[in-house]
Amino acid sequence: MLIHNQGGGLMKKKRVVSQAGLLAVSALFLWASPSTVHAEGWDNSGGEWRYLDNANNAVSEAWRKSGDAWYYLGDDGNMVKDSIVTVGDGIYYLDADGVMAANRWVLAKDIDDNDAWYYFGADGKAYKGRDGRVYTHEINGKRYLFNEEGVMKTGFFDAEGNAVEDDNPFKSAKYYFGDDGAMYADQWLLYSQVGENPGYSELGQRNYSEYDEIWLYFGANGRKYAASSTDQSRQREINGKAYLFDENGVMIPQLSVTNANIRATASNAKVKYGSLDTDGELKDDYWTFTVPNEVMSQHDYDTQEHSWFRTKKDGSVIKDKIATVLGRRYAFDEIGRMQTGFVIMLEDDTFGIKYDVDEWTKEDFLTDALNSPIAAIDRGSLYLFGTDELNDGSMITGEVTVTLRDQNAVFGFKDNGKAIGARCTLAKSDGKFYFNGLRLDADASLKYGILKDTRTGHGEYVVVDSNGKVVKGTKILKDGEGNWIVVSNSKFVARVSDSDRPRKKNGRFYHYDSSADRHDRWGAEITYATDGLNNLDSDFVLFDR
Repeated sequence: MLIHNQGGGLMKKKRVVSQAGLLAVSALFLWASPSTVHAEGWDNSGGEWRYLDNANNAVSEAWRKSGDAWYYLGDDGNMVKDSIVTVGDGIYYLDADGVMAANRWVLAKDIDDNDAWYYFGADGKAYKGRDGRVYTHEINGKRYLFNEEGVMKTGFFDAEGNAVEDDNPFKSAKYYFGDDGAMYADQWLLYSQVGENPGYSELGQRNYSEYDEIWLYFGANGRKYAASSTDQSRQREINGKAYLFDENGVMIPQLSVTNANIRATASNAKVKYGSLDTDGELKDDYWTFTVPNEVMSQHDYDTQEHSWFRTKKDGSVIKDKIATVLGRRYAFDEIGRMQTGFVIMLEDDTFGIKYDVDEWTKEDFLTDALNSPIAAIDRGSLYLFGTDELNDGSMITGEVTVTLRDQNAVFGFKDNGKAIGARCTLAKSDGKFYFNGLRLDADASLKYGILKDTRTGHGEYVVVDSNGKVVKGTKILKDGEGNWIVVSNSKFVARVSDSDRPRKKNGRFYHYDSSADRHDRWGAEITYATDGLNNLDSDFVLFDR
């Protein structure tokens, strides 16, 4: 363990702030004039300050005080200035005016002529180690490390206070002192200088070179959190959130509780991402992130592909179903792996297949069952589960924007998680149409689009806006391309490209030309669009199956 001594003061960086010049306060000195040269006191007749005894001899290698300040006389009898000196067992600093530094930081040259920070206590002595070892001292509520020469140290250190300077010191080090010298305590450290071969974490089951970031945490006593062995990771709660640390003190990222179920309200939510079963212990009602054995999945075993598993009260894993865990619903495949993204559950509610959200385009969801590239989309119910496996893989309900392979699209899911319009059927909910969960909305640049409502069999065309809402009532709208869209009794009538807005007369819609003679302004009647007619404008149709 590092040994602690006490001290105090305020750290000043960049340069040493000098005391007032000795000449400016010479009235305080007891030096003698030439007529009393045999009186003991200060003398500057030679251009350097000296202290003469009553025999008129210069005092050397000794301290003298003037007012509240102490001064040191070197072996030549001259006052020492701007220098570090060793007197007895103490190391001292004399500033540019010769005043002994006390209760302050000093940036000065070390024995190798390098810039170094020192701290000088109330007695003027530098805080330092002894017997060849470094020691910590508390200064203004923080701890700093000093070697035997009084130099403040930074970096990684082991439990004995020895500097760890190998290629990857984060592994064996127990303490860390930052660039400002302060010891890390109750503090995270992001280590970004990973060497070429940083090694392997037994508990994390990954090479450190594969980590996006390496995080370490140092407790209140400055000691690094780390597992005591490779049998079980160490779980510690930090600011109300639980984390796991491996045998080298590295936070295990794929097992971090903080990045997991942070919105859960159940009291045991923190264990959701908190286990690695290396000890073989049967755990009930437990989440574990691990690699299936070769019997469960030869592929995952060979590739070391980790997945989340959840055990039941008897210790067996939940599999081949959607199950509620801590108030949230999750999907599990036939061997118990938690699934994310789009999931299709078959008619008997067993697991069918899963797809990553960026595997498909918007058009893939609009394709009928016969031509759909999405296998089983017509044979089961479509669900969506959180796509960030490490953050939250629970079921998503309501409307949600999904980033597909080609674009963002809005999907709608019922309270039970099933996609609205699942199994390639057209469905309407809250004034919007859905097909395979995809909301049928107009392109934002067009503002409006039309679709064929085939739910009643005969099919009627309606207009929807860019949010998927059906346009209700009787309206004449202008789309994003400057064309007119006529809606009557919530049904689509036609899309026309007249310069003038169409007019309604006697319950019917007509083309209108304001530039024509007053008697010729009313044009032909605008009739309802039907399949095969030009005024249907097939390029404007969103959905017509």
